[in-house]
Amino acid sequence: MKIISVSKENSTFQEIQALKNNRLKRSKKQQFFVEGVQNIKNAIDNNWQIDCFIISDYAKLSNWAKGTINSLNIKCYQFSPELMAKISDKEDVSEIVAIVNIKKQEFDLNGLKNNPLFVLLDRPAKKGNFGTIIRSCDAFDVDQLLYMGHGVDIYDPKVVTASMGSFFRVPFKFLESGQEFENYVKLLKEKFSSLQVVATSLQGSTNISRVDFNKPTLLLIGNETDGLSRFLNEHSDLLAKIDMREGIDSLNVACATSIFLYEIDRQRNIIN
Repeated sequence: MKIISVSKENSTFQEIQALKNNRLKRSKKQQFFVEGVQNIKNAIDNNWQIDCFIISDYAKLSNWAKGTINSLNIKCYQFSPELMAKISDKEDVSEIVAIVNIKKQEFDLNGLKNNPLFVLLDRPAKKGNFGTIIRSCDAFDVDQLLYMGHGVDIYDPKVVTASMGSFFRVPFKFLESGQEFENYVKLLKEKFSSLQVVATSLQGSTNISRVDFNKPTLLLIGNETDGLSRFLNEHSDLLAKIDMREGIDSLNVACATSIFLYEIDRQRNIIN
């Protein structure tokens, strides 16, 4: 294990700071910044490759941090307290952060159960919501998370942190265009002939409790401000809504997604 001390804002510091703050840099380097013990644990447990660690004073690290560094035997940068405070987003500055390599998302439709569940996010706009939705997808056993349109970067540290480690467990795929969406839905329907595409919409005519989710489902989740695009609405089989008391016309998108996923899970786990 090699520990390199960094006490000034040199090129190493600037490179790591850029990976944290700059989407284009992450895309170019194919690396991203990960903070939080749970996230780092899950990255390692799910075979994401760690490029390097950034630590505070090695002598003061927790036993877990020391053990992790020693077992992986990869490069470590030891930042001064001032530099560590600059790159950490936590109120109590992290003792360790990681730079993780982006990996190609391999996904095999042949390995899925008979009634898989897919979720698609349309133009996700808020990092915290995106991360929370990833966490809910993990909690309710979503088989794959899809996302499309101009939105926040899924590798943004705030997205990763908000997922509380679920980021590294949920398979995800970016769909680059409407044509790619159509092709992917066609592929899903060829594999799962009874697949339904359910759009979440305030204008939906069907309450979620009346939708039969005991069959393969692709759930479409709209943008926080504008909802689903017209294109996605037109490509859905039905529009479903959450009934709420009069005077309340919307929910936070992460909350609404969790309610839909809970209802799907509830239906699929009813004991007859």
